[in-house]
Amino acid sequence: MPSPADPVAFSLFGIAVRWYAIFILTGIVAAVIVARSLAIRRGLDPEFALDAAPWIVFAGIIGARLYYVLLRFDYFLAHPAEAINFRLGGMTIHGALAGGSLMFLYLCHRRAQPPLAWADVVMPGVALAQAIGRWGNWANQEAFGTPTSLPWGVAIDLAHRPPEYLAATHFHPTFLYESLFDLVNALVLGWLAIRIPRDPRLRSGDGLWCYLIFYGVARFIIERMRTDSLFIGPFPAALWISAGLVLTGIVGFIATRTVARHHQPEAAGAPEVGAADA
Repeated sequence: MPSPADPVAFSLFGIAVRWYAIFILTGIVAAVIVARSLAIRRGLDPEFALDAAPWIVFAGIIGARLYYVLLRFDYFLAHPAEAINFRLGGMTIHGALAGGSLMFLYLCHRRAQPPLAWADVVMPGVALAQAIGRWGNWANQEAFGTPTSLPWGVAIDLAHRPPEYLAATHFHPTFLYESLFDLVNALVLGWLAIRIPRDPRLRSGDGLWCYLIFYGVARFIIERMRTDSLFIGPFPAALWISAGLVLTGIVGFIATRTVARHHQPEAAGAPEVGAADA
């Protein structure tokens, strides 16, 4: 697997447009389209997806960057101007999930929308956005794994190799592994989102719990191969967060079958509120 020739896709009026930004934006658009389509099939208000998307994306971007800056606090304390430079990477999916989730819950409350039902139709799009967005790591030559001689190993330029692997040329494309998993995850979660209202064994929110468990396990496995992990204590931060995601998914799955034994009604047509009111 070759490395990208140039992380800059093109220039527009003298402004460099990077592949990283293109992949991220493409993923966001795909996620909104999927969420709106599934919302229609679940009898939810499709306009809520369009109204909420900009706010959730904005909160997700802030969360993604803030989490990364906190994990590298010493570096950004010495280089504060770089904390707001989003173009070169440094966006964490766990931070994006945290920031986006908080805004999502707030907007569901504001619009009287059922959060678990909406989570079911949103998570397939989130997984698809991750699958697309991970290619931004390929463009920036980041988020790769240990050296490998496998034919699909990605070529990494000398300037981007970890100091301990300067002699190696090809590395595990862990961003590709996660992208492929996310694509499969999106398909499974999409099928589940449609299936939930039809199967009495399923509950609203099962799509969310499955996402947390599936992604938590996959990221835990993939993270152990990466060479650029950010640490909290003796372990990579992603391992701590992944364990928390899996635990939350298991607890949520059990709780919706014990604490809330019956399906919650899904609001099909909440009154519209303009974006300025959200």
